[in-house]
Amino acid sequence: MGSKSKVTKKKGPKGKRARAKAKLEQVWGEAVDEDVRKASKFRLGKSRLTPTVGKEETGGIDDVDIMKRKKEGTDDKAKLVGRENAYDSDSSSDSDDENDTNRKSSFTHFLKRIKRTDDTPMDVDSDDDSSSDESTSDQDSEPESEEESLSDQYEPHVTTDAKVLTQDPFEAHFSKPPLPQLNGQGTKQKQSQSLIVPLTQNIQKVDTPMLHSSIDVQLSGPLLDQWNDLTKCIMDQKPQPVKKQSKHAIRRIWEQFARGPYEHAREILTRNWRSSVNQIKLKTADEDKVFSPLQLALYPAISRYADVILTCETHQNRDEINNLLALHVLEHVLTSKTRIQRHNRRIKELSSVHENSPNETEEDNDKWRDQGYTTPKVLILFPTRGTCWKFVHLMLKLLGNAAVIDNEERFEAEYGPPTQEDDDAEEEDNQKEDKRKQRRKLVLREKGQEWNDLFGDEANDDDDFKLGLSLNPNIVKSKGKKKKSINDDGGATGPSAGVGVKLFTEFYKSDIICSSPIGLKMATTNEEDNEDEEDASDIDFLSSIDICIVARSDVLAMQNWDHVNSVLECLNQQPKNTANIDFSRVRNYFLEGQGENWRQLIMVSMFSDPYVLATYRRYAKNFEGQLKVRKQTLEDDSTISNVTVRVKQVFQRIACESVSQVGSSRLRYFSEHILPKLTRLKQKHTLIFIPSYFDFVSVRNLLLKQEASFVSVTEYARVSEVSRGRARFHQGRKNIMLYTGRAHFFLRHKIKGVRHVIFFGLPEYAEFYPGMVNMLNDGLTEWDEEDVTRMPLSSLSLFTKYDAHQLERIVGSRNANKMIKGEKSSFLFSS
Repeated sequence: MGSKSKVTKKKGPKGKRARAKAKLEQVWGEAVDEDVRKASKFRLGKSRLTPTVGKEETGGIDDVDIMKRKKEGTDDKAKLVGRENAYDSDSSSDSDDENDTNRKSSFTHFLKRIKRTDDTPMDVDSDDDSSSDESTSDQDSEPESEEESLSDQYEPHVTTDAKVLTQDPFEAHFSKPPLPQLNGQGTKQKQSQSLIVPLTQNIQKVDTPMLHSSIDVQLSGPLLDQWNDLTKCIMDQKPQPVKKQSKHAIRRIWEQFARGPYEHAREILTRNWRSSVNQIKLKTADEDKVFSPLQLALYPAISRYADVILTCETHQNRDEINNLLALHVLEHVLTSKTRIQRHNRRIKELSSVHENSPNETEEDNDKWRDQGYTTPKVLILFPTRGTCWKFVHLMLKLLGNAAVIDNEERFEAEYGPPTQEDDDAEEEDNQKEDKRKQRRKLVLREKGQEWNDLFGDEANDDDDFKLGLSLNPNIVKSKGKKKKSINDDGGATGPSAGVGVKLFTEFYKSDIICSSPIGLKMATTNEEDNEDEEDASDIDFLSSIDICIVARSDVLAMQNWDHVNSVLECLNQQPKNTANIDFSRVRNYFLEGQGENWRQLIMVSMFSDPYVLATYRRYAKNFEGQLKVRKQTLEDDSTISNVTVRVKQVFQRIACESVSQVGSSRLRYFSEHILPKLTRLKQKHTLIFIPSYFDFVSVRNLLLKQEASFVSVTEYARVSEVSRGRARFHQGRKNIMLYTGRAHFFLRHKIKGVRHVIFFGLPEYAEFYPGMVNMLNDGLTEWDEEDVTRMPLSSLSLFTKYDAHQLERIVGSRNANKMIKGEKSSFLFSS
């Protein structure tokens, strides 16, 4: 190594840009110690002694020697890894910590490779962004080459980028301290809510070029801050002439935003992710792309435990969404269980060593807080057993051959497709049976694919169920025996390592609870009427829920949405029975009553419904931010364009002052303007579609007072009543038929004999509108001789300004905006 030359202090250069460059080249200021200079390569934070590449500047030490020191594992690198993994420093001797260190070092090399675009030195964990902020030109600065000028002027903000990409989302979320308490009166919930609301108010729409232009993606809170910092970091790498947010650049941002959490996913899950589970069709054959475009927009928020509401689910993308949710649920449960088991072992070892001095183990008590009051961590609400059966199969498929399943046969028998009994009959009976089956297939085909997936012959449509699942990540698969594994990496190494899955476990011993809202409500409420409210229900097993998923929210809204609200109200409450709780292991935010602020709420629906949105706004209190994904309806995608019958369709807007007066305003308009004409003209073959059952009761009572000729088809009517009413209406013996929206959703009747349709309210499912209008004149081949009106086909729809969501899906976003805010109240569409 050459001799050190004495460096004399001199006056610093003028200008921000020249000082920033001189600071990197170390041509002024304090003298440089070579040992400190070498060590600065591995220190956390941006050093003032950042070395330049080359042997002359480092005293004969080049990059090869530095990389050798990295591989040998110097003390400085050990300190770096220790500071990055401060949460798990107690178990650094374990094999899983060594795997995490190797994984993070390889991912750091991946970051350096993607950042090396302008030959700019990169400090992964730098905390000083002054060099990038002081990249303005100055006339007094020395002239330099074009490459050095671009490199200095657009130095990347690697600090935030490295944190966003390298941090473990589980550790980053659950290691944060509780929210500060505000001074003043009020409950803890109100105080925490006052801190959460400002974080979720700054909602901003972000670009998603990989998705359809009609899909809007909005971020808020810390999640939005991470997105903005990552965008700024990547865009600042580009020179000024090409510095713009192109579609390719934004997609690259999304890929890096999702790549970070995926690197921390357990190998037992990523092993089967793309090979057998997430079989997506990508436009390019790039093996690095593991997510579909929709998954790419959802995974960053889901993996970072932010609240998510998705209102653009379709039959085509449902598998992509469920695959992503299954990956997130399993990753959370396996990581949590592995950490608890590792801490149990470490506490046992420390207790045996410090038997004489137990106070030493209590000093660092907070680092052992790794769980809640009770065992259940994930709650998933499903509408039917069939939907639950599909999701559980996705989780088992994601575990692959590593899953050791208990009670699988019982699960298939109770939740799988119903078995059809084969009757031994004669040939003539078999021929009749075959004809009946063929006719039934045609009828079921007309009901649509969505209906068959929920209520078809091959689907289990029972809506009263509850299922508990327990996962054990540390077992070894053997011939009929299960043994605890020595390695604590969750079965990530070795072909015999696996995960034990127990179905039908008790709630207090379950990690995942899959249930319907009505089933869970009945399970937590005693049948006997007890005067003591404390004995009336047992909801302590819901006190420590970390993730709550409401799947198929649109179907749950058609059942009874009040049950969903009642279940969500029971989450993360303080337990009443604390006899079996180890408070030394309970996380601090649970003790502070802030469990709802750490809970992640994910709601998936096919469309935006006011009830679903109101519930989400009420219970989405996570401090990590929110992700909202909705779809705007273009004119070409509106369902009114699917009407094939030649008919004039009239939309009438009704004046309404508040949401509570919507039903009464509709009923008043119907009784004053529509019903008198129907009774005066004695108009036959008139179908009145009523989405709400409460509105149906009001209209029915009104028709009974007027002694009108009508029949009703509801979801509560017997099959004989429905058949008799449909026949009388088709034959013209009854002039009016009242048809509820829930009856059409669950039964999908094809009503014949309709010539006039009146929508008392717009249907929630947009495809119901063209389906009802296309029924006009179906089953009427000739004019009814008794029909003296001889009026042409007609369609009338009543709506208010609070029906914007339903109207948008029927007529399109642009037309709906004009119809809601326009001066006119009547609108005509012709087909």
